Amino acid sequence: FRLGYDTISLIGRASVTNTLPSFYMRNYHSTHFWWDNANEAEEFRSRLEGELNIEHWRTNVRVGAENIKNYTYFNEEALPAQHGGNIQVLWAVLNQNFRLGVFRLDNEISWQKSGNSDILPLPDLSLYHNFYIETKLAKKVLSLQLGADVRYFTAYKALTYAPAVQQFHLQAQTKGENGEDMRIDIGGYPIINLYANLHLKRTRIFVMMYHVNQGMGNSNYFLAPHYPINQRLLKLGLSWNFYD
Repeated sequence: FRLGYDTISLIGRASVTNTLPSFYMRNYHSTHFWWDNANEAEEFRSRLEGELNIEHWRTNVRVGAENIKNYTYFNEEALPAQHGGNIQVLWAVLNQNFRLGVFRLDNEISWQKSGNSDILPLPDLSLYHNFYIETKLAKKVLSLQLGADVRYFTAYKALTYAPAVQQFHLQAQTKGENGEDMRIDIGGYPIINLYANLHLKRTRIFVMMYHVNQGMGNSNYFLAPHYPINQRLLKLGLSWNFYD
């Protein structure tokens, strides 16, 4: 609908699914891992979601909730398991973009909450910001984007990785001498990239300095426990479109 000179849309979505865990979750045979889980129950999911779009302000907001019964996951031993009860997940996502002349600022802020973080761990807050200039040079035939982006999520006890089955699974809930939780937190660390994109006719060129903030602040940067994020890295790319 229209509000003044702006266009606003409200969207509601609902879904219900009832599916068996994948064949891989039910059957797997290898040298080090072997399972046959023919009696696993169907995973039941019910989901509600609402969305608000404000075109003039470049605003998009989504909120939702999902209930999961018989959630299937990989446990501390990297074996398939099912949680017999219900797990609720709530989330909200804001996408807000700004434009001022050649300057651009794109933002995405996500909040989510798991009803059982021991079985389904999630970071509470995730952020993405991209600040750049966008313009045309050389008689407006060369398009240029020049900017920096940052990604961040709050610390949480993330899933660890098992190469033998190529799956992420729960960390072992071990205790220290004083009863402290020995599971590893990841997150709480921003990843900043600098980049330039050029587009001239059929040619695209990009240059990126990935993880430019390496060595600034704490060094606890991991994709998963024991799997560190790549160090500072220069990336170059060239794309040429050929006509048939």
